[in-house]
Amino acid sequence: MSRLFLALLVIPFIASVARGEDSISLFDGKTFDGWVTLDNKPVTKGWEIVDGAIHVIVGKQRSGYLKTTQSFENFELEFDWRIAPGGNSGVKYLAKESDSKFGVGYFGREYQLLDDKNHKNGRDPKKTAGALYDLYQPDAKVKELKPIGEYNHAKIVVDNGHIEHWLNGQKILEATIGSEDWQGRVKKSKLSSVKQFANGPGVILLQEHLSEAWFKNIRIKPLPAK
Repeated sequence: MSRLFLALLVIPFIASVARGEDSISLFDGKTFDGWVTLDNKPVTKGWEIVDGAIHVIVGKQRSGYLKTTQSFENFELEFDWRIAPGGNSGVKYLAKESDSKFGVGYFGREYQLLDDKNHKNGRDPKKTAGALYDLYQPDAKVKELKPIGEYNHAKIVVDNGHIEHWLNGQKILEATIGSEDWQGRVKKSKLSSVKQFANGPGVILLQEHLSEAWFKNIRIKPLPAK
């Protein structure tokens, strides 16, 4: 076998590893394929695609959330994000329609996106960037946010009930769904009345929270169920 033939075999293999072909792209950078509104309609207003990123537009009318057309239960989700000065947004996962004291709606766990310095939520560690919203705060010793205007890289791991939040290459928190600690925190949170909270598979949601936000390079890697 010639060296040239071996090289031709090795190069595609290296390229496929670099692209991470065991993960699935949830956004092609050009269209809203794979994303719909909460009422399962095509995305026609309130959101746009700019420079390869999904951008939520702030206007007189609320834009509403976007959701994936697929549901996921065990996965590694990675994405890049940035928000406007003073902004507040989030990415929700294991989200599903459920009843609660707030009425029927989509509820899920949230990876908080925030301008920690200029938004009031920055005073509550459980509502700062990277937090598992209202439940677990990020480790301030390892958490490093990029300046406003620059993209941060986030990773969410859900592995058979074990959750990890990562920010810019550092693991900033972990939790286990259904543990005694988890149940105690949920009971004290404002989502204690949600019937199907983080129970089983759910969709991924991009949050609209009256702030401009940008999302790109959204990829998910399914993990095996034990």
